[in-house]
Amino acid sequence: MQNLSLKKITKRLVRTTKQEDRAFMKKRWFIYIIIGVLFGVFDFYYQEFTEGISSSSYVTWFVVAWGIWLVPIIPIDLYEAYVSESRVKSALANVLTWSISVISYYLYMAFKLIFIGQTSMQFLHISHYRDEFYWSNLKSIFLGDVLGGSIPWIFVAVIGGFITGFLISFFCIRCKKLICLYSSEQVRWFIKY
Repeated sequence: MQNLSLKKITKRLVRTTKQEDRAFMKKRWFIYIIIGVLFGVFDFYYQEFTEGISSSSYVTWFVVAWGIWLVPIIPIDLYEAYVSESRVKSALANVLTWSISVISYYLYMAFKLIFIGQTSMQFLHISHYRDEFYWSNLKSIFLGDVLGGSIPWIFVAVIGGFITGFLISFFCIRCKKLICLYSSEQVRWFIKY
């Protein structure tokens, strides 16, 4: 009788753990979106910072300006590869994060121009909404800079993000298998001798 209740308790615990895992699996994609939004806003200011570095060598500028995009995705890809053990899911997590970052970057640019303001483009600030050409200027900014700038970079985020995410997770999963293989050989050798 006690054994039966122990089986029921064990099944219930396993079922609860699986439900919690599924709930967290859904939450982690939402976390990737939040990281993408925050990184897009961060990158907006970071790119302004790297403009001063352009006077040095091209290689230095390239690494400083574009290497930063690896910072949010390496932990995401490693975690996704660890949790899902799927190269494709890890690559898709990278695509999602980078795509959201691009969208966030350009939407923040529009937000900054309209609500915060910029000295060179004061005519776009919300306080000038009654000006004759305000709405046409705003439309021009959205179609030209926001939409026109984000679409090419979305393609870069999708293609480059998938390749980068796939490669990072490939090496992660491959190393994990090699470590497991190596450690199991050590255990066999230890037991043998």
